[in-house]
Amino acid sequence: MPGPGQMPPFGYGSLPTPPSVTSAVAIVALCLFWVPLVGLVLAVVGMVKTARGKARGRGLAITALVLSILVTAAAILGGAAIASKPSALDAGCRNGKSAVLDQSKKIDADSKRGDTNAVQGDVTTLVNDLAKAASESKRSDVRSTVTAVHDDYAALAAGNGDQGKLDADLHEMDHLCTIGK
Repeated sequence: MPGPGQMPPFGYGSLPTPPSVTSAVAIVALCLFWVPLVGLVLAVVGMVKTARGKARGRGLAITALVLSILVTAAAILGGAAIASKPSALDAGCRNGKSAVLDQSKKIDADSKRGDTNAVQGDVTTLVNDLAKAASESKRSDVRSTVTAVHDDYAALAAGNGDQGKLDADLHEMDHLCTIGK
């Protein structure tokens, strides 16, 4: 047997040369691991292409495979979460929730400054934004919930509202309009 770096004796042939080309599929798989299923398929093809020393890049293919599995699993879980709560994608939910969050910050800031006129203007803007969000809703459950929150804020602005009812309706809107709740 020849030692390292020595040629084998005559008649035994030469030492096999390692592949000099890195698998393009393995490289592309690693670049596209973030695209669900595409990266996964390319990674498997890269694993086959680099099997038994046919080409270099086995580590790239393995890395692409692991990352692709993680991304594909996350995409499936995210899709399932969204599919379980289609109301959260409704325009009424998005715009109503955004109006409440944005205007609440302005109301709090203006209250801390003691600017009652600005607070009144903020509440009026909030009520108008909620009315618009309710009208944009395609789902009756979202429309009725956003309308209830609108009516609660309008009643509070008029001086005859019920904070407990507003809190309950806001909780319902949050539940209806938030994925995962």
